[in-house]
Amino acid sequence: MAMPTQTNMHRPILEFAASKEGDISRAEAINHLEERFSLADSELQETTEGGQRRLNALFGWARQSLKQAELIESTAWGRFNITPQGIKFLEENSEREVTLATLNKWRQEHAQQDTSDETLPAELATSTSHSSADTPVLDEVEATPDELIKAVHDKLQDKLRDDLLESLKFVKPHIFERIVVRLLEKIGYGNGKRVGGSGDGGIDGIIERDPLGFEKIGIQAKRYPEKTVGAPVIRDFNTALDFIGASMGVVVTTSTFTKAAQQAAQTVSASDNKFIRLIDGEELASLMIQHNFGVVTENTYEVKKLDVNLFSDPDYL
Repeated sequence: MAMPTQTNMHRPILEFAASKEGDISRAEAINHLEERFSLADSELQETTEGGQRRLNALFGWARQSLKQAELIESTAWGRFNITPQGIKFLEENSEREVTLATLNKWRQEHAQQDTSDETLPAELATSTSHSSADTPVLDEVEATPDELIKAVHDKLQDKLRDDLLESLKFVKPHIFERIVVRLLEKIGYGNGKRVGGSGDGGIDGIIERDPLGFEKIGIQAKRYPEKTVGAPVIRDFNTALDFIGASMGVVVTTSTFTKAAQQAAQTVSASDNKFIRLIDGEELASLMIQHNFGVVTENTYEVKKLDVNLFSDPDYL
């Protein structure tokens, strides 16, 4: 049988995950696909231009699409399981081909609402989520080549952010703290050090913005796979800043902040002569990409265009 497409893989991955009581590993899922599609040795050896095994690359994209649709979820590094939404999807789409359009439509129709029980003023009720999962899919017939290139680039960036975030969610807490401190150094805020540990008082790292340490930035790093960061964390962090003599602080998480947590940070910044900046998982991954931290360049494609001056300006040469 020929190498399956990404679309061909969606249903087998979901059905395999649904057949297991617990979570499954990436390797187990790929082995299942090898057997499901009866792939020959020659097909299993096919690679992409970047040198990755083609089956693995296609599986990665298929899993990414299923995660964005919230039909599967990561449980540990390289492991995942099917969600209740995924079970429901299979029940309601038992015969339908699971295309990207199908997943996009499902995600839009079943978007999860904020279930936080923290009450907020109406003006703060708007979600601040900036997930890239809503990136539109261009019609290849109507889009120009330039638009298609950009759409593919955006999709690659989306997947890279997702891969980064999954990796961050399952590293050990002390490693995550070091990553956050190093990232802020890379951004250019000053020299940092990790101070987290037992009895850290809510401060996991400190950035010294001047050589003598007169101006400091306190850091708190919350490595949460799913749990959101609430207002009590922000209030405690505000108190902890006083113990290190810092008027600025950054709270970084791999998950998200509740609306009440966002309000608490705004309140501190407006009334306590301090400034607390919140960085959620999506922004954290974007900052790492922007500052080339934790990522490497795999391929570079140069796109050229016609130099019209050569043909229209007699004085150009």
